[in-house]
Amino acid sequence: MGYIFYALNNSANCTGMSPPALPGGGFGVAALPPAMHMAGTYIIVNTITNNRYIGIAANIHNRFQTRLATVTEMGFGPAVLANIGVTWGVAHCRNTLPAPLVVPAAAPVAGSIPVAPVAGAPYTAVIDGAVINLEHLLIRFIMTQLGAGGTTSNNLMVGPYVNPTLNPITVSLQWGAMGGLFAANTMQAVWGAGAAW
Repeated sequence: MGYIFYALNNSANCTGMSPPALPGGGFGVAALPPAMHMAGTYIIVNTITNNRYIGIAANIHNRFQTRLATVTEMGFGPAVLANIGVTWGVAHCRNTLPAPLVVPAAAPVAGSIPVAPVAGAPYTAVIDGAVINLEHLLIRFIMTQLGAGGTTSNNLMVGPYVNPTLNPITVSLQWGAMGGLFAANTMQAVWGAGAAW
């Protein structure tokens, strides 16, 4: 049985991505949430619209840096961005776990290996001899298991995903408080052999 733990425990809201207005006109400097200089996966949650976006980046800071001009040009102020949270980190994977399966809910199991995205390559891990697309799985986990409602956008990977292994895979997602927008938490579900999420 395989095991995948999305440890997305870095988090913040996006208030600082909107540059402050300066007296007399113009704008100050926008600031990204700290600790984004890493390869990983991220979830953006707009609590106003209940929309989520899930993506990967070889450098999350650089990915968000390219959006700063758009925030200003579209007129999104700090009050709006305070309602948009982001949580990020990497997946930890273990090829097999002995039966009976005992999986902690709050931390990766012993022997699991962190898997970070690489620029230009699919975000994958091998579980029980099959290649698992970690980005697609996370999108489908959130759409089918989290029960959060709203919409999840990532047009490349919103379709169903079937477990390609002959065994169930335990999937856990841990997220941070996103600057006070949510309670930090962990959710776990079992992706059955041949089951579609």
